[in-house]
Amino acid sequence: MSLFDWMKGAEGEQSPAPVVDSQHKLALYQRAWCPYCDRVKGVINELDLAIAECDTNQPEHLQALMAGGGQRMVPCLRIEQEPGQYFWLYESADIIAYLRQHAEALR
Repeated sequence: MSLFDWMKGAEGEQSPAPVVDSQHKLALYQRAWCPYCDRVKGVINELDLAIAECDTNQPEHLQALMAGGGQRMVPCLRIEQEPGQYFWLYESADIIAYLRQHAEALR
């Protein structure tokens, strides 16, 4: 549950993000002008991870984000659980917490 959900009073509506064993199973949907995206990218650099970035200014990436995650909000971390099966993690604080918690397993 994100801090935003907690403040709204949401009770565990979303299942926890799945743990993966490779940074190649992750993709960050972002925009260049987004300060929250910059915050996430700073942590990715700090942790020395190589995560694919998908700029939602490009129509194909925006369509994939909308079709898969259901929102156009960025940043969003796409986590590939199994081939063709994805979990979409929104909220920069949640993404950063996920990356910090699983950084060792991702290397």
